[in-house]
Amino acid sequence: MDATALSRAGAGRTDGRPRFSAERLFIADSRLGFGVANYARHQALHRVFGVPRQQANLLTFVLLLSAGPPAVAGIWRAVRAPLAMATGVNAGVGAFALRTATRGVAGPRASEVPQLEALLALAVAGGIAIPQLRRAFRGLRAAEHRMRQQRESMYSAARVAMRRD
Repeated sequence: MDATALSRAGAGRTDGRPRFSAERLFIADSRLGFGVANYARHQALHRVFGVPRQQANLLTFVLLLSAGPPAVAGIWRAVRAPLAMATGVNAGVGAFALRTATRGVAGPRASEVPQLEALLALAVAGGIAIPQLRRAFRGLRAAEHRMRQQRESMYSAARVAMRRD
């Protein structure tokens, strides 16, 4: 290794160790996440099936092959279940009731506005859903902020420890 390669690897450090960077942080985090998920998978397979670590990959493969089609069929039934109850008669009665309700709210000239019923139904659904979504996103942002602060404090402590060495 020549002197330029050493200076690039050290990137400003005098002891020749690589510099701590965002790329290294991302790789370390993703490796840690995959390692934890793999360990949890091995532990779960050992507790449920009593399989040693050497055979866990084979059992995972067999479970994925055997559980794949039933899982897809179950998801398909769950997605189609609400649509199974919506018959043509129910849809017609619902559309008529919605049209009558919108004319009562918006007045007799509402029939001149195209797709007014859909617009008002969307407005009502949005009025119900938006506060819930705001609360959920606020909670997600707060959780992400807490996790980021914890991770940054851990890595800053590691950086300080690396500088001491």
